[in-house]
Amino acid sequence: MSDRWTYLLAGCVLAGAVVPAPGPRLVALGCVLGALALRRPLLLCAAAGLLASFSAAAAAAEASAAVQPGPFEGRIVLVADPVARNEATRAVADTARGRLEVWAWGGAGARLSGLPAGEVVEVTGRVAPAAGDSPRMRNAGMIGRLTLSEVGATHPGAPHYRVANALRDVLVRGAASLGTEDRALFSGLLIGDDRDRSPRTADDFRGAGLTHLLAVSGQNVAFVLLLVQPLAVRLGLWGRWLAILLVLGLFATVTRFEPSVLRATAMAGLAVSVWLAGRRVSGRRILALAVAGLVLWQPLLVHSLAFRLSVAASAGILFWAPRLAERIGGPRPVAKALAVTAAAQLAVAPLVVPAFGGIPVAALPANLLAAPVAAAVMMWGLTGGLAAGLVGEPLAGWLHLPTRGLLVWIEGVAATFTGMRLGQLRMAHVLLLGAALAIVVAARRRRGAVLVAWLGVGAVLVAPLLADRARPAPNPQVLAVGWESTLWRTPRSAVLLLGGGEDAERLLGDIRLAGAERIDLIVASGGGRSPAGDVAVLQQRYGPATVWAPAGSRIAGATVPAAGSVAAVGDIVVTVEGGGERLAVRVNVAAGGG
Repeated sequence: MSDRWTYLLAGCVLAGAVVPAPGPRLVALGCVLGALALRRPLLLCAAAGLLASFSAAAAAAEASAAVQPGPFEGRIVLVADPVARNEATRAVADTARGRLEVWAWGGAGARLSGLPAGEVVEVTGRVAPAAGDSPRMRNAGMIGRLTLSEVGATHPGAPHYRVANALRDVLVRGAASLGTEDRALFSGLLIGDDRDRSPRTADDFRGAGLTHLLAVSGQNVAFVLLLVQPLAVRLGLWGRWLAILLVLGLFATVTRFEPSVLRATAMAGLAVSVWLAGRRVSGRRILALAVAGLVLWQPLLVHSLAFRLSVAASAGILFWAPRLAERIGGPRPVAKALAVTAAAQLAVAPLVVPAFGGIPVAALPANLLAAPVAAAVMMWGLTGGLAAGLVGEPLAGWLHLPTRGLLVWIEGVAATFTGMRLGQLRMAHVLLLGAALAIVVAARRRRGAVLVAWLGVGAVLVAPLLADRARPAPNPQVLAVGWESTLWRTPRSAVLLLGGGEDAERLLGDIRLAGAERIDLIVASGGGRSPAGDVAVLQQRYGPATVWAPAGSRIAGATVPAAGSVAAVGDIVVTVEGGGERLAVRVNVAAGGG
């Protein structure tokens, strides 16, 4: 079966999973096996597409099954590490009633938040169907919500989870000497656990196009295989194969079976199997077979943006980067790094631009400066970081001195390029950039065409910055930011009406994309823990600002304005219309302001 047939196979499987249709899966599986026996690649592609479609329909039907509502008391198995969501804790768990989204507040939330994935927990709560039609939950295989009132005894999970959680504990314990932010970044780079990163750091990474560094990928898997190779070569052929597969499975458990990890470990497992069998297969074929196998196993993966981004980036690197590197010239490592970054960004653009509004122009230089250092953090974390956790303090602190320096560099690159505000590449820019790079690759002997194409690449990269600088901003600007906040802007001032229950990371991103460089007044409608945290994050990013909040708020340094009071913030006039537990204001722009 040639490479092109494997590409068609992967395409048919993906198409089948995207368009589910009820049908007999056993019949489709029989057709797949028959096509393999007869060595009919076209029949195999068609049968695999049908199997994917039938399997996707069955998975969707199972996820859409009506959950039995009512009280719940029993054991649940955590599928993922619980995460904080405003003042609650969210998790995903397998239960006797199916896979449920779990929410807990107060003491139950605090108890749940400290538990790792794989743990078996005795809980009491109430099950309810998903609110309305929830594609997000359905595509993740969740059939309802479980709200906990009590979290009781815990029990160890499956053996592979016990080993994986022990390894995670060793790595985290060894990094105790790092600051809170550095420790969160270290965990994100090494094992994809970015739960404790601050919203400011998250926004810096997104603004610089470096978020993918916090998602475990093929590079992490390659480092793991490199470390186990000296031990694996001492085993026989079958022992070596089993040992590598066990290590890959354990690493996938440590990283919580993230979609990018599933793709990377599937590719690594296939590559190792083929290599030990004495055959040579291209990376592109390995990718196609891995994607086809994973989607047939878990059809709902096609709805995961992380999985699609991982596959697209890998395809871009495998198909385009080698040719592009040849045409860039210059030092080989720099040319290869440029080609890999450009190929990956172009490949994910059709997914990233609709989802996030654009690709940061800063992604290209930022990745050139940060990606090699991130690789060094991964490599050292798997060696020195593991040793640090085993020996403990004070040696752990010394072992992590290189880690601290490397993380400072990465954080500095992210913050610097985000602060430079180089603009966003929209789909039109991406198409022009792709066309120019295609000319660079194709026009090998036409130096004039290549020169014009390179000039075009430069022009496309500079265009967003020039357009943003030249475009006059509407005056005033009234922008919806975050979930339920509003930003008022004029050239002289900015006022943020802060809603409750915000996602601080999204709020920072929306304000950054709006081009705001200052906030003079923050008006918090509520004064709970969530608004207090949001205000602290905003002041870290934009500096001290006057804060209005209702009486009794938890916001440090906030002023409680009297009802009817009026404040002029540059051109913006803010009038307090009501106090109490919720602060209500009216905002206007002064006559002649802008």
